[in-house]
Amino acid sequence: MISVIRAFRSEVLKFRRWSVVAVAGAMLVVSTFIAYLTFHQIASGATGREMTGLIAAFPTPQGLVSIIGQARSVIIAIALVMVTANLAAEWSQGTLRNLLVCEPRRLRWLAGKMLALVLFVLLSMLLTLLISGTFILVAAQGQGIQTAAWTSPEGLQVFLAFLGNEVLCLVGVSALGMVIAVLTRSVAAGVGIGLAYILVVEGIIAVVLPQVSQWFPGRVFNTIVGTTVPWLARPLSKVIRQP
Repeated sequence: MISVIRAFRSEVLKFRRWSVVAVAGAMLVVSTFIAYLTFHQIASGATGREMTGLIAAFPTPQGLVSIIGQARSVIIAIALVMVTANLAAEWSQGTLRNLLVCEPRRLRWLAGKMLALVLFVLLSMLLTLLISGTFILVAAQGQGIQTAAWTSPEGLQVFLAFLGNEVLCLVGVSALGMVIAVLTRSVAAGVGIGLAYILVVEGIIAVVLPQVSQWFPGRVFNTIVGTTVPWLARPLSKVIRQP
């Protein structure tokens, strides 16, 4: 247990790097931007087949979650990049050999490292959803749109359920990133393969073998999120092209 804590502490120190903070900042900025574009489309009266579910959910307690949930593909993609790049870098930079000389218990080291990575990913996601949600609430009130349903007890319950499902989703995404990093042992290959798989490959499989694709990781993660707002349970390959 002590070796796990030591690995956790050593990994937490790396989160001070500007590159790591910049990635978390990108998650926040891009997610908030996508949420605002979605809100603007609905508020301006945009219509279309892809907007039907959003328009129907907008005045209900699920309205806020439906809007900020449009950025979940970005959150998932950035979380996958965070974990995969961080772990793969230990091999590509040659630091893993030095780490294991000091800490030969590989599984305990990996457990501590993954614990720190998952914690950072979850904190980044929580901050992103809270700030983007607050921004949309302020924007709605500024345009005179009623948000009582969003902030009602039922609306808060929906938001908390959505947040809990996002936690489960990102834990699964982090595990997928770990597997990809261990197999590729290269930052470029790991990130490229991870994004291509979850955004492209699963979408193709869903078209060819829809019954089989529902058991693949990306579809399972979407199903978890979609238990709160069913309209969100769609392949990431489709969501990434929106709003």
